[in-house]
Amino acid sequence: MAASGTPILKVTDVSKSFGAVQALHKVGFELIPGEVHALMGENGAGKSTVGKIIAGIYSADEGSIQFEGKEVKIDSPAAAITMGIAIVMQEFNSMPHLPVYENVFLGHKEIFKHGFVLDKAEAIRRTTELLAMFGMEQQIHPLSRLSDLTVAEQQIVEIIKAVSYESKVIILDEPTASLTQKEADRLFEVVKRLKEKGVAFIIVSHRFNEIFEISDKITVFRDGECVLQNVNMKEMDEQKLVRAMVGREIKDFFGSKVDLAADFEKRPVLTVEHLHDTWDFIQDLSFEARSGEILGIAGLVGAGRTTLVRSIFGAEGRKGGMVRVDGAEIKQGDPGDAIKKGLALVTENRKEEGLFLDFSICQNMAFAKTANGKQYVLPHKREEDDCLSMIEKLRVKLGHFRDPAKSLSGGNQQKVVLAKWLLTNPKVLILDEPTRGIDISAKAEIYTILHQLVAQGVCVVVVSSELPEVLGICDRVLVMRDGAITGELNAQEASEEIIMSYASFGTA
Repeated sequence: MAASGTPILKVTDVSKSFGAVQALHKVGFELIPGEVHALMGENGAGKSTVGKIIAGIYSADEGSIQFEGKEVKIDSPAAAITMGIAIVMQEFNSMPHLPVYENVFLGHKEIFKHGFVLDKAEAIRRTTELLAMFGMEQQIHPLSRLSDLTVAEQQIVEIIKAVSYESKVIILDEPTASLTQKEADRLFEVVKRLKEKGVAFIIVSHRFNEIFEISDKITVFRDGECVLQNVNMKEMDEQKLVRAMVGREIKDFFGSKVDLAADFEKRPVLTVEHLHDTWDFIQDLSFEARSGEILGIAGLVGAGRTTLVRSIFGAEGRKGGMVRVDGAEIKQGDPGDAIKKGLALVTENRKEEGLFLDFSICQNMAFAKTANGKQYVLPHKREEDDCLSMIEKLRVKLGHFRDPAKSLSGGNQQKVVLAKWLLTNPKVLILDEPTRGIDISAKAEIYTILHQLVAQGVCVVVVSSELPEVLGICDRVLVMRDGAITGELNAQEASEEIIMSYASFGTA
């Protein structure tokens, strides 16, 4: 049931420009205590910019913000937190070298002895309590260094940090992008409990099922303007939402799967035999991936999916086993050899591993192809032609292809990472959470591209925590649990229930 009453937060006619780019033009919405208000729109539509203005990270060029009935100027994140506004950003605001409990409580003055010494015992106790709220006290230890955690576990730490301030308004920017359905369910249970206490939430997400499950109202942005404002979710359905976001209907969202029998012999292109990772978490794991198919790898966070694909590519070492692409063995721990033999890996963490943020968009796109060639620098004209071709093919929204990669929205950065690997003409393309933080229109475009690659005989392997995505695009699914493959399903027999059973218990 939607909350009602006097708005705790009111955004009115807010505008924001970054240089010549108008990010927001006179946008606004209202937030009621105990309400979840969704902000939706394509990448670059302005929804995250609004959240950052409310949280004091950006300053608005014009417009006003009212908090608890009074017009306020939020000129820093510290000012926002003092008022009672916290944000969990898609890009983590953390200190990886410090333990979990310090990341959670370093901003809490009340937990410092004599004003400058952190009360370690109290911080650990309260961190443990917060982890228990999410059912994560067994997976995450307060003393663990943050950099030793998975991306999903780091996301949980970011969320409990926001909860720790006992905020009146919490902004969640793509909070479940790196979480499995199980972790997302835990998060939403906490959100519902906090709603009952009057906490209000702003949520930015590209996952439609989540928006319809948790949100009370919705405001939709397109090209920096509000096209729907303060609409009750009961009045919405998926097609109305898609039309509002992109200005048109998107049919056949997941695209059409290729009939392998029509054009290709189902021959193995990627062969993994008896693989052992460095830590012996993955032991004696074997599978094949075929030309002209999309192979999905599903499982809960911590199942070993990312470790597996990184070990295959050589980004992490392996203790034993063999990896072949088209019969050619990949040297252990040698990504360069993997690239030369036709293997490509789109990593889940695009900012730290996929991009050089200060380099130009064109340089980022050309990087893998340059590294794979004999020359150190690609011919200028060829580099530009490749870049412009990929910008058109992937519909990258940008100012100029010589702008730095950090100037792009998260979804467009992901497209640049994908373009970088497509330019190497891979035989096997592995993608780890390929649509994390990407809007619905861009997702549909990427799915179409993957199907086009499959139609050309490329072998595509997708690691995804989004089960609708796995079921929608994959021809075959491997399910992992505790470093092992517990199930193999074809598209006809796979379902969310069966995949979750293999992922959770090891059997269907």
